[in-house]
Amino acid sequence: MGWSSFKNFLKLPPESLIARPAMEWGFPVAAPEGSGKRRISGVAMLIAVMMIALMMLFAADSIVSSQVDLQLAVIQRDRIRAEYVAKSGFNLATFLLSADLAKDLTLGSTPALAKLGLGDMNIRLWELLNQLPPIGGEDVEMLQGFAQAFGLTGIVDSGVTEQLKAIEGSFSVKVSDEHQKIDVNYCSSGAREPCAAVRAMLTALFSCPAEKAFLSKKRLTPMELSARIQDWVDPDSRTESESGFSDESDPYSRRKKPFKAKNGPIDSINELKMIEGWDEEVHAVFAPYLTAYPIWKKREDRGRINLNSAPRELLQCLFQDAGPDRFKKLAQMLKLRESDFKDLAGKDKPMDQIIADLFGYNKNDSATGNQADPNNKASWFGKISQTYRISVTAMSGDTTRDLEAVVERTVPDGAATGANLSSRSSYRILYWRFL
Repeated sequence: MGWSSFKNFLKLPPESLIARPAMEWGFPVAAPEGSGKRRISGVAMLIAVMMIALMMLFAADSIVSSQVDLQLAVIQRDRIRAEYVAKSGFNLATFLLSADLAKDLTLGSTPALAKLGLGDMNIRLWELLNQLPPIGGEDVEMLQGFAQAFGLTGIVDSGVTEQLKAIEGSFSVKVSDEHQKIDVNYCSSGAREPCAAVRAMLTALFSCPAEKAFLSKKRLTPMELSARIQDWVDPDSRTESESGFSDESDPYSRRKKPFKAKNGPIDSINELKMIEGWDEEVHAVFAPYLTAYPIWKKREDRGRINLNSAPRELLQCLFQDAGPDRFKKLAQMLKLRESDFKDLAGKDKPMDQIIADLFGYNKNDSATGNQADPNNKASWFGKISQTYRISVTAMSGDTTRDLEAVVERTVPDGAATGANLSSRSSYRILYWRFL
């Protein structure tokens, strides 16, 4: 197009130019013929669609949020419920532990026991829990009948079984005897004889053939490991010569975060992992035979193992010199202990005679002689247990809670004299934790 043609184009009237569409909010709209107003129905439709989409998004978000909040509320409800179900399982375990204590204290003098023919029965009532399936509220009537039949309703809180009726869920309970293990905390008393006996037991445990070979691969000796445990627990700062160190805190001061030997009772057996040489593998092998409970009370107290509940593996390590024939006899007696609840150590026979009969010692041997001698194996053992570990797994809905506790049985006021067993202080809690 030339310059003249372009000038003629500019002179054309606006109507002859290409019509531009009417605009509304940036969107093209059409105006009806013969009307000066513009139609905006297209914009209204678009706005309506946008608003509906926003409302749908808001509704979807509200539904999702409500479902999440509901699920969180259900989880929280089941968590609280499972916690109280676990406490109910703990109450049941302490009830049977107290009932077992009452049976031992009143055996032969309670009419209810005599009528049931349980005068010579050695069954430990709390062991029944280890054989039961998960328990719910529908099983409580059986427990109430059990308590009434044995005449044991006065030794514990009468509201325990009533609380069990209200539980909505189930629980399983495992009770284990802490007195069937070596209590390392008796080295924290500061008394020489109890700690020396514990050292002798630990050294014997670590000296079993397989265990000794296992420690040898880790360049540890039984005496070395037992000495390090004593250095960690005993209250003095004197280093045991067998530990391999010139100072108790020497191996710990060289760590990335240095610290000193505790020189006090351990709070849990897991604390042994802090000791030099005691790693996860060592812990897995020996921890099942060690305990931190009960913590000593008097300097003259001894951490005795209950011969009637000690596991076979521990007894074999502590009596390595007994010989295969004696272990064969021991295995038969342990089988009777499990099937017929027959104790290894009777109530009337002295412990030195029991050890001599079981493991073939002469009565004047060092193994059964002087009670003050730490190597006197008769002084390592007792016949009763008072400390127990209670493990409860509680289920409510899809939620599971685990409770771990250690309790020590105590004699209620007046029980030893045959008075009415009305005291509720039949146990005290040494350890309590929800896992």
